[in-house]
Order: sequence, then structure tokens, then C-alpha cells
Amino acid sequence: MKTTKVFGSPGTGKTTFLLNIVEQALENNVRSNFIGYFSFTRKAADEARDRAIKKFPYLHPKNDFPHFRTLHSLAFRCLNLRTELIMQEENFHEFAAEAGITVTVVNEGDEISRRADNPIMNEIHLARIKGRDLKQHYNESKLDIEWHHFEFVERTYRHYKQSRNLVDFTDMLELVIQQPELLPELDLLIIDEAQDLSRLQWDLVKALVDRCGQAYLAGDDDQAVFAWSGADVQAFLDFPGDVLVLNQSYRIPAKVHSLANNIVKRIKHRQPKTWSPRDYEGSIQTYSRFEDVAITSDDSWLVLAATNYMLNPVHEVFKANGILFERSGVPSMALNMLKAVSSWERLRRGQRVGFEEVKNIFRYMDTGMFDYKNRSFKTGNESATYDLQELLKDHGLYDSPVWHEALLKIGEEYRIYLTAVLRRGTKLSSVSRIQLSTIHGAKGGEADHVILLMDLGPKFTKAYKENPDDVQRMFYVAVTRAKKSLHLVLPKRADQGFTL
Repeated sequence: MKTTKVFGSPGTGKTTFLLNIVEQALENNVRSNFIGYFSFTRKAADEARDRAIKKFPYLHPKNDFPHFRTLHSLAFRCLNLRTELIMQEENFHEFAAEAGITVTVVNEGDEISRRADNPIMNEIHLARIKGRDLKQHYNESKLDIEWHHFEFVERTYRHYKQSRNLVDFTDMLELVIQQPELLPELDLLIIDEAQDLSRLQWDLVKALVDRCGQAYLAGDDDQAVFAWSGADVQAFLDFPGDVLVLNQSYRIPAKVHSLANNIVKRIKHRQPKTWSPRDYEGSIQTYSRFEDVAITSDDSWLVLAATNYMLNPVHEVFKANGILFERSGVPSMALNMLKAVSSWERLRRGQRVGFEEVKNIFRYMDTGMFDYKNRSFKTGNESATYDLQELLKDHGLYDSPVWHEALLKIGEEYRIYLTAVLRRGTKLSSVSRIQLSTIHGAKGGEADHVILLMDLGPKFTKAYKENPDDVQRMFYVAVTRAKKSLHLVLPKRADQGFTL
């Protein structure tokens, strides 16, 4: 058994490197069901499987790649569990009522990965995935909750599961680690995003490594930003194996690379790495206000902040200035709304629009704009097109005023926003190339231009003083999202900002 730790600095093509290893194994007649590719998220594991299938189209996505999944999904499969044996949302609420607490049920990615979000339950969860004594963890958690209540909730939770023969997200890992003989024996094992794994997940990885022929553990300890949720980057650094550093970035320009190295050198506990930027100088500019950044519409932009509330002023300024954007993946305006306005104005200019476009227009019209009984767009010829005169003559439309008088189901706030958008000359049919995100939410992403708010706020200011490595890693991740330029916005308070 040989183990190689692959350290992939930002933009060095770690996923491509790993998939090349999979392809080489398949070309060397290693059967796909003897290859394991486990990632932190189901999406990443599915993408890896799909890329392998594209290279080898004779393989079947469901039958030939049973071990391209998350570690929790592997445990579920190896334990031969059924979904009904997993804690469901109604179970969590029933338990919470017994324990006298209120919980929100969080889905970590699929139907087997639900957990209860609550201050007490979160600390119980952290203690379990870190493999720590419950009382010791409680003493260090600084929760403003008496121990007897904390312990009562934990005991009630265990009793609830046992009495109903149920298991939760974390139980699955604990159970399969206790029965390593259930794990597959693999010729090739790949663990991706290794820096994000918890201590409990590392116990499972060790059991898998012991049963495989060759293992690649891939990640970047400098991008380990989930320590707050239980990630154990030190376990990755300490895991025995050869070290391979991917040393050429295909994303990071030279100036950003230099700044990133200045940040990462401050981290005390890390794997030393030498890597090169791409052949592009790029630029870094500094501002006292984010409003001073000249945003262009032809490239992609990413606005980053340490915490979500810090994005609120950016959100409001963008809306006031008619800038379309997405925040944490949610568009600032529904695409169907934009399409309705665009389609309506095209009709008024004498152009023809399709059947689905007309249906979408009517969704935003008040019933006073058309004869509802005569409207014939619930069903129809989906390939047909229509002009304004046909709609007025044959399909119950009464009038054709400008969009903000016709589409009255678009609320006043959005009408004001849309007016500002149109004033900027933005194409309503285009997808926004501007993203607002927390730094944690943007990990793995990239953009041509990055605007980084350097504020820390009280929470991260305290963390910066107590454990600076975690905050250094966070801002290292932030600056290395940029492909062309980086725009640094100075903090409002020097004593609550990140220092370069």
C-alpha cells in the first residue's frame, strides 16, 4: 500500500490531476468498481464520475462507479442501511419536543445527511466528529447553558435514537469505523478536499487506506477554512505518506501570487510549497470605499466579505445603481421577471416572441390587461411565435403600454430596480456575472476580478488574536479567487480589519 499526499495550491489543476490518475488506472485495466473517489461534497464526487465517464463512454454511471461518493454515502452503503432508518426532519422535531429545545433541520447535501441546528446540538455534533470527551468539550465551548441541561439534551437524543432504532449523520461514520471489514478493498483510493475532513472522517480514511493498493490524499492545507465546523487540517498534515506539490497555477496572476505568498508565510503550521503564477502580471488596487471600484459588465466579478452581513451595504448600492448580481447563488431579480420585461419590449418594437415567452409575460400582467377567458396560452403550440398585433386581435390582450404599466404584478420595489437596470443599458436576457459571497462560500470559485472587503468585525477580530492561522487562511483563499485583478477595500475600523 502506497500513500501520496497531493498538495494543490490555488488554480494548479488538482481535480484534473486526480482525474488523470483515474484515467490511467482505467487504461491499465483497473476495474471501475475497484476505484474509490471520495470528496467532501456529493457534487464534487458526481462531477469526477461524470468526467471519467466522458473519457470512457462505455462505462455506466450507476453500475460502474459505485465508489464515487461522499464518505457518509459510503458508510450508508456499506452498512446496508435504508433511508427510513435515518433520522428524518419529523424525528428531529419530535426529539426536540421531548428535550424541551427548538431545532432547525439542516440538510448537508442529500436525504441521509440531515442534522439538528441548535446551539446545544451543534456542540454535541462537534464533540462527536472531533472525537472529544463531551464534558471537556462543553467546558471549552463557553456556552451560556448549565451542564445538567446540556447533558440532559445529549442523553435524551441518544435515548430517542436507540428506542426507535434510528441513526444519524454521524452515527453512520462511527458504525462503519467499528466494522472496517465492511469497507471495500480498492486498488485505487482518492480522497479530495482532504483539508476539510473532520477527525472522525480521518478515522474512516485511515481504515480505507489500510484496505487499498494505492492512495492519493489531495487538498491544500493553506485553504483549510472550516476549522469552526470541525475540519482537522493537522490530521492531513500528519498523515504518513509521500508528498507531491502541484507547482504551476493556471489562474493566479503574478501580483496576486506575490500578495498571497506574503499572507500564507505567516501561517505557523503548514506544508511548505513552492508554486508559480501564470504568465500574466494582473493588478492590485486599494480603496477606502467599495463604491469607488469601477465595475465593468464584460468580465466576471466576485465581491467577498468575511461575514454575510458585511455584504448588505454592497447589496443596497448595487440595487440603487441598477446592477444585477447574485448573492450566495440567489439572483437579485428573478430571471423570469427579466425575461418578461425583455419579451414585452421586443413585442412593442415589432418583433415576434415564442409561446413560452408569451406565457411568461401574462404571468406578470394584471387581469385588467387581458380577457382571461379568451386567453389561449395555458396550452398551445410551443414552437409558434407571435407578434403584438396577433395578441391584441386573437388572444385577449387589451392594450400595449410600456412595461411598467403593463406588467403590474412586478412590485414597486422591483420596478424601481428594473428602471435603474435599464438605465445602465444592461441586457435583461443575460445571466449576471457579478457574485456576492462570504469568503467561506466562495471557496473553490474564481472570477476575473475580485473585490475584497478587509473588515473582520468583532467575531473574526477575536479569532485573529486567538488563532491567527485560521484568519490568514481565510484571506489567502479570498485573494486567490482573482484571475485578473484584485480590489482591496480598507476596513472601516483599523482595529477590526485584516492586515496585509
